[in-house]
Amino acid sequence: MNKPLSAGAGGVLLQSGNVLLVQVNYGANKGLWMLPGGFVEPGESIEQAGIREFMEETGLDVTVKRIVGIRSGVRESSDGTEAGIYIVFEMEYRSGDIRKDDREIAACKYWNVEEALQSDVVIDLTKQFIESALCSNGGLSPGRTGLKTKTTYKTYEYYKIIGES
Repeated sequence: MNKPLSAGAGGVLLQSGNVLLVQVNYGANKGLWMLPGGFVEPGESIEQAGIREFMEETGLDVTVKRIVGIRSGVRESSDGTEAGIYIVFEMEYRSGDIRKDDREIAACKYWNVEEALQSDVVIDLTKQFIESALCSNGGLSPGRTGLKTKTTYKTYEYYKIIGES
């Protein structure tokens, strides 16, 4: 049986040559370090999910800066085939102190970026998204607000490459 598409969001927060990572205490990645993130809840935008998950897992209030990566995949599970999409944002710190979620997260800390990129306990996909966030001239940035559309949305965001044309 095919399951509906799942959507998730996560974030890269870079501060003074460091990146904030969480150590997961459940599932296939238990014990490994990765970016904070999780699933979109019903009625929530992908941006809202990324910000909420970041707050839940780290205690930090952040805002979306740009999209630095997308992961898409299909896998077999015990109850059928599932497809998922995961959007990773570069986040910008707003406020707060690190306070991990004891239910899902074993630890939360800033890693030196170079050490994170070389570590065997940081998952490879996280490394790819960190590298993407380090590129100052790439990614998809939020477009201008106030676009006209005949469809009514509660929230409406779009992203595009910002740069010289």
